[in-house]
Amino acid sequence: MKSFPQEINVKNLHNFNKINNDRIINIIRNEIYETLIKRKSENEYIDLDKLSKDYCYNNMNTISKIITDISEELHQLGWKTKMSFGDTGLFIYSTEDPPTSCW
Repeated sequence: MKSFPQEINVKNLHNFNKINNDRIINIIRNEIYETLIKRKSENEYIDLDKLSKDYCYNNMNTISKIITDISEELHQLGWKTKMSFGDTGLFIYSTEDPPTSCW
């Protein structure tokens, strides 16, 4: 039988905000990972508005900060990133020029 992780022990109550932030970052990293490996072309983008609604309490400032940090990680892996659609779409691409649907 599986049990709850020890990190949600009442003794860690003061750390719950950080634990939740780490959880959200990991979820968004996983969403990006899954998009990268299953997408058909680099014209497909990450819908930040949806991620914000689903995981960041509809707070675009929070998702923007997370994406800034994650974009740095992607750049270190050789990817280029560009925000589009009024900063609600994140394109991740390998070429010098952004995908044609990125404007």
